[in-house]
This record gives sequence, C-alpha cells and structure tokens, in this order.
Amino acid sequence: MSRRALILEELGLNPVWVRTAILPELQISAAPAAPVAAPVAAPVAGVRPQGLSPVAVAAHQALAPLVSTPKFSPPPVTIPANNKPEDERSKRIAIMNWDELQSAVSSCTACPLCQSRQKNNEQPVFGTGPMQPNIMVLGEAPDHDDEAQLSPFPVEAGRLLDNMLAAIGEDTLVYKANILKCRTPGKRNPQAVEAEQCAPFLKRQIELLQPKSLFVVGRFALKTLLESDEPVSVLREKLQHYKQIPLVVSYNPSYLLRNLPDKSRAWHDLLRLKATLSKPLL
Repeated sequence: MSRRALILEELGLNPVWVRTAILPELQISAAPAAPVAAPVAAPVAGVRPQGLSPVAVAAHQALAPLVSTPKFSPPPVTIPANNKPEDERSKRIAIMNWDELQSAVSSCTACPLCQSRQKNNEQPVFGTGPMQPNIMVLGEAPDHDDEAQLSPFPVEAGRLLDNMLAAIGEDTLVYKANILKCRTPGKRNPQAVEAEQCAPFLKRQIELLQPKSLFVVGRFALKTLLESDEPVSVLREKLQHYKQIPLVVSYNPSYLLRNLPDKSRAWHDLLRLKATLSKPLL
C-alpha cells in the first residue's frame, strides 16, 4: 500500500475524500441499476467531472444540497421611523441660534397656513417663557386668543394650566409653546403636512431651551415628538422620553374644561412631572 493510501486510511478516508463509514452506502447508490425494457430518463444532477469514480460522483450529489442551500437569509435592512434622513431645510434649522430661529418662523412659507396668516395679517406664536426652564409645556396649535396675545394657553385654558402647575410648585420656570406656530382655520386640528413642516422649528427650540422636563398635552403634540399614534390615555400611563429629556403626557387644559372627571387623572400626571424634577412636593 502506498504512503498516500496509508495516510488516507489512518484518517478514515478513501482516495476520493469520502469517510469510510459511509462508503458502503455511497457504493450502493452508485451501483448501476438492473436493465429494464424501456430506459427512463432521470434528472441530471450535474455534469460528472472528468476522472472521478461513481463513488465520488455519488458523494458529490449527496452533499450538494447542503452546500448550495443557504442556512440563513439575513432580514432586509429597515430605517427606523425616528431616524429618517433630514432634508436640507431641516439641516439649516438645526444649526440656527435663537434669533435666527424666531426670524425663520416669522417668515416661514413651508405650508399653506402661511397664506391665511399673510392674508389676515396674523403673527405666528413662537412661545413665551424663560430660557432653560424647568418645564416646557407643549400644546397643539394657537387659536385667536393665542395670536392676539402672542402667547400659548391664554384665557381660561391658560388659567387652568397655571393653577395645575402652581399646585405642584412649578408655575414660574415654565416655557409654553405649540407644535404649530400659526393658527389653523376654524380651530381645526393640525394636519400632518403642517406638523411635519413645523417640527424642525419645535425640535430646535427644545434644543436651545434645554428644559429639564417636557409636559406634552394633546395627541397631536405627542405624535410630533414621539412619532406614535397611541392615544393620550395610553401614553400618559408611564414616563416617556424625548432625546433623554423626561416627557410626561397629559390632557390638554381645553379638554379638561369639558371633561371634569379626567382632572383627577391629570393630577397623577402632574405628580409624575414633579418627580422628574427631583424636588419634594411640600
């Protein structure tokens, strides 16, 4: 026996690199079948390579499915909703300072709301309050009273909001704003395209103000920041976050004026808001 044959025998392989333990099985499968009256065409597994024995061909055919069939197909790559690529306008807004941001809001023509604003000689409502506040309150869209006073949450709803914040001792370092800076016709709800165009202003405003906590009232404000269609009643059950800033969800003061039983639920939201500021409630 040659040296090569001795080595192959020691490794448990035959000269065509097939384990000797399965060699009898492969030899049986490679043996010619008994002649029949009419030969039946069999599917061709592949062209037999030159110089290989029937045993080698049988081994090749037995192992082919294991080699050719991938064991794992990676899932398609998807981009999360909150990682959407920014357009050029959003990139410009993202590096504005406070004065530039206010000027950009005043001259904005990105959505159809600018037409009614210019026609009626209205002013956008940018927001009011101190820089670096403890709390930034976010509503949905200004109405006639907001626009007249250039301040979100005026009159009755604003008084209720002030009383709510005073009840937890947090009615001073508060900045108030809306997700939309322009009035909507007939006090209608914000439309998706309007919120989308105003969102870069709001997000830059939050970055510049650096509030300790966000108090978001109303489902349209939630959709802009959290990109969620969950209702207020669900999201308010636990603390949320926007870019590592604690975010507490609650009902809009205007809603609470019409739905008095939900004031008790709003009180729990206020306690959750107070807890994010790490100050004991006296």
